[in-house]
Amino acid sequence: MRELALAVLMVGNLLLLPYLLLLLATAVAAVFTRRSPGPRPEDAPQSRFLIVIPAHDEESGIARTVQSCRSVAYPESLCGVVVIADNCADRTAAVAAGAGARVVERFDAEKKSKGYAIEYLIEKLVASGEFDALDALVIVDADTTIDAGLLRAFDRDLRRGRDWIQCYYTVANPEQSWRTRLMTYAFSLFNGVLPLGLNALGASASFRGNGMCFSTRGLRRTPWRAHGLVEDIEYSWTIRMAGEWIAFEPAVSVAGAMVGSGGPAAAHQRRRWEFGRRDLRRKFLAPLLRSDRLGWWEKILSVCELTMLPMGPLLSVSLLVLALDLLASSAAGREWSVARGSLLGFSLLSTVSVGAYALSPFWAMRLPWRYLKTLAFFPLYVGWKLLVSFGGRPTAWIRTTRDSHADGLG
Repeated sequence: MRELALAVLMVGNLLLLPYLLLLLATAVAAVFTRRSPGPRPEDAPQSRFLIVIPAHDEESGIARTVQSCRSVAYPESLCGVVVIADNCADRTAAVAAGAGARVVERFDAEKKSKGYAIEYLIEKLVASGEFDALDALVIVDADTTIDAGLLRAFDRDLRRGRDWIQCYYTVANPEQSWRTRLMTYAFSLFNGVLPLGLNALGASASFRGNGMCFSTRGLRRTPWRAHGLVEDIEYSWTIRMAGEWIAFEPAVSVAGAMVGSGGPAAAHQRRRWEFGRRDLRRKFLAPLLRSDRLGWWEKILSVCELTMLPMGPLLSVSLLVLALDLLASSAAGREWSVARGSLLGFSLLSTVSVGAYALSPFWAMRLPWRYLKTLAFFPLYVGWKLLVSFGGRPTAWIRTTRDSHADGLG
């Protein structure tokens, strides 16, 4: 019986091994990667941008987002702001127009998603000829404050030949509650350390839905055709499978308002993310394994990234296996010296990997150290996510209702 238990535990460790190595490698790479310098003041901007804001019933906060986009430190002659008022039943279109945005309204009872809205706008731009006059589209969520230097940084990257860029996406209302503080920490990992580390290791980053930049030359090669629950990451894998590369730009950021009190809105958002990631694994894993457009190193990193559990469950499983490793190694007799040594080695690797990844945002993303205390709520959040996952698969684009004061935070 002891032999069977040790064998099962060893298999568990081997299954976790590539993901622990990925956490350790990305954490170390992110911490030791030099950040891209900001654009020099004497650099004259050249790229022509259109900032695109997909919005579904965002009357309460759309004006602030439009104003933030119009306040960027970039020549007005080289940038515009358009709001896609998609299937709106409120005054989103009128409020956005009043704030100075161009508004495109769309109504489709069948195709209801952010992905369809973006596709619709691109088709209109192509049909009108405006697409050819642009260098890039920048996608921003309707509850967002953007860094004033965002377009200057994107302009610099475009002139370096980059066609796909993702900036750092963080939380606009981090101090609202323990939940938003924990999400700020989680975003610093998933939206910061992971893409920064992957780029440093020679692999592509992925889009995060907010603060994305697509060059028009890139869109001509790989048109937007992403309509799933997590259309941003879906499009990322389409680009990556084509052998192209998404650059992470940590020097600038966008900040989105998050739900601070849980409830149905937060539950729906969480289910959309979790079910969407499962869909991606089913859709892209087999083509990724067969792909001949990626080198072996990037393919290994990509497979690990695609199949990795969400961070909460992954860290929970890692800690559980660590505890079992320590217990089993202490109970093993001298005749099990090899097994005990292996278990202790796995324990050390797990401790170093999880610890390095958990602490990496404080160096790599300059996250204030006070957020370390927020990890005390981690078990509560993981339990909530587990309960939410039983709520069923989302089927439509439903606006995430935010707390009454969250929309005004920037």
